[in-house]
Amino acid sequence: MKDKKYFIDLDLLRVLACIAILLYHVNVLKGGYLAVCTFLVMSAYLSCLSAKQEEHFSVINYYKKIFFKIYLPLLSVVFITLAIVLLIPNFNLISLKREVTSIILGYNNFWQLGANLDYFARHLNSPFMHLWYIGILLQFDLVFPFIYISLKKIGDKFKKIIPIIILSGLTILSTIYFYSKGLNSNIMTVYYNTFTRLFSLLAGVTLGFIHIYYGNLIFDKIKQSKYAKGIFYLYLLILGLLWTLMDANSKWFLLSMVLTSFISFRLIDYGTISDSKELKTSGKILNFLASFSYEVYLVQYPVIFLMQYLSMENYIRIMLIIIITLVVAFIFHLALSFKNDKYKILRYLLGSGVLALTVYGGYQYIKLEDYTKEMQDLEKQLVENQKIIEEKQAEYASKLKEEEDNWALVIEDLENGEEELKEKVKNLRVTGVGDSVMLGAVTNLYEAFPNGYFDAQISRTAWVVNDILVDIKNKGMLGDIVVLNLGANGDCSEACKDKIVKTIGEREIFWINVTNDQEVKVNDKLQAYAQKYDNVHIIDWNSISKGHKEYFVADGIHLTSAGRKAYTKAINEAIYNLYLEEYNKEKDMILKEHEETLKNKISFYGNELLVNAFGYLQQDFSGADFHIKNDYNYEMLMEDLEKDIKNNTLSYNIVIAFDNRVVLDQEKIQKILDLCHDNQVYIVAMNEFKETLTENQAVIIDFLAEIKNNKDYLMADNIHLTNKGNEALVNILKSRVNKKTDT
Repeated sequence: MKDKKYFIDLDLLRVLACIAILLYHVNVLKGGYLAVCTFLVMSAYLSCLSAKQEEHFSVINYYKKIFFKIYLPLLSVVFITLAIVLLIPNFNLISLKREVTSIILGYNNFWQLGANLDYFARHLNSPFMHLWYIGILLQFDLVFPFIYISLKKIGDKFKKIIPIIILSGLTILSTIYFYSKGLNSNIMTVYYNTFTRLFSLLAGVTLGFIHIYYGNLIFDKIKQSKYAKGIFYLYLLILGLLWTLMDANSKWFLLSMVLTSFISFRLIDYGTISDSKELKTSGKILNFLASFSYEVYLVQYPVIFLMQYLSMENYIRIMLIIIITLVVAFIFHLALSFKNDKYKILRYLLGSGVLALTVYGGYQYIKLEDYTKEMQDLEKQLVENQKIIEEKQAEYASKLKEEEDNWALVIEDLENGEEELKEKVKNLRVTGVGDSVMLGAVTNLYEAFPNGYFDAQISRTAWVVNDILVDIKNKGMLGDIVVLNLGANGDCSEACKDKIVKTIGEREIFWINVTNDQEVKVNDKLQAYAQKYDNVHIIDWNSISKGHKEYFVADGIHLTSAGRKAYTKAINEAIYNLYLEEYNKEKDMILKEHEETLKNKISFYGNELLVNAFGYLQQDFSGADFHIKNDYNYEMLMEDLEKDIKNNTLSYNIVIAFDNRVVLDQEKIQKILDLCHDNQVYIVAMNEFKETLTENQAVIIDFLAEIKNNKDYLMADNIHLTNKGNEALVNILKSRVNKKTDT
């Protein structure tokens, strides 16, 4: 092996790039993601430099070196992080097994693409978001030995320029591919994909072969002058500006990636003009920091991820993250530096601890369930349920339209009913039996009741009426309504009246009282008698005619023309009012039944929580209105509620249920209640709900408490309910919501 060269400027570049990425991950340096381009160029270049220093390059030795330098620290960090995050309550386990598998097998960048993860969102759903870069690095290291051997043979056997021409051409083509792909594809596709990031790696390999065969791409005069160091720092300044200013959403994003790779290419070229034999204090510090920069990259995101669970000021959090990252990274570096003869006892102790934790984490990985099939089944079920829901919504809309049309007809009938009632009363078969008062109004009575039959006679008393009624009844002429005008010539006994009522039977009886009651004293007796029978009604002609002298001739009993009209009208109105009362009772009953039907109606509003439970939900609430979609949110809820209120289609009972990804706080709930102030609102709480509501404003169904007591209600993602959880949720809704509805 040749003497190993040491370049202090490369250590400076490596340390600065590592810092840039760390500051990007803690949301301080918005362009720090570009430093990955620098690492890709540098990694590829150093692979060439390392291979060159081997007298006889060996693929096995290369892989062995990569295993101990790259892969073993990766496994340790991943497995130990896994062991720690499994201790976090309610941690999302759904994709954890697959994610860790993709890291171990070196395809995490493609896995993250498939999982639609957005690196630039910098979310904290996973402690391994940053390891896509290691995936690309491992893929490169897998094929690099064969690329190096092939190109080296070509250069050694033919001309040195050939491999450089090949690599330069491939670098240019891959850069064009990256740029064109970036213009037509999702930003994450070009950022994660190995094939779009090849241009940085190929640039590093190209520079490596240039240095192997020709040395630095710098004029000798510049190499030997004081300007070389100045140019290096100028490039470094430009790179720093890109890291500081270039946001991932910038329109110059693609260009900045290419420019960063080119500048890194030039920095490495200038940084390797001369190697250092002896290090000054600053060089030793840089060398020390650079020695575990890889471990810093590995541990920083797990530290950031775990720190999110601690409540503190953001600037304190950032400071702690940086300190903890450096300490933990150095511990890993020291523990896994097998060839380092310094601090043997400390290294053995740390190495033993790291090894033990790695083995334990590996055991947890092996034991960890893969929920892929379960999630695929869930996704399939959600799609199927959504289709059924859409069909049910269409059915409900059709039924609602039919109900509205039918009810409109009922209302129309009810509105026309009173007018039709007058015609109905006019066509009744009315039988009248009376004395001379009725006799005088017979013509008017036949006009009012064309289908009637009236038998009246001068000086007739109630004593003879029963025989008359029996005769009429036997002839089949006794009508539906019987009007009696008796008493002006004297009253009969109660037994006599009982015979009359018995003969008439269940027909309605209207008994007209008299105006000469001061002489015959029958009105009070008639009033008292009527209380015995529900079908006996008193027409209070005495009160109706009081004060109307124009109704009577001189005796105050018999009727004038005006009196006969008023007399007939009183009978007609009494009969009409009886039918109107019955009609109104029937009308009120119809309206009340309709109101009860409306009060039993239920509408469900929610997201995947209800979509997932729909199989159980439709069994017990088959006639309900379902406003549920996988991506349903608070804004969509308010829009639907306002629309239903405007269209007068809002159900009385409103059930609102979102999974724990949607939080309804006090303010949002109050807006819902203000909007639905005439409705009964039920809210399923899937998050901690500390606020209190005024009584009768809403019913809060605390299903989160049920989940805490029944861990098997939640799937491994801690979001969706299992079948058992779905069934429990619907059972609680059945017991708490007013009652189920079947339209």
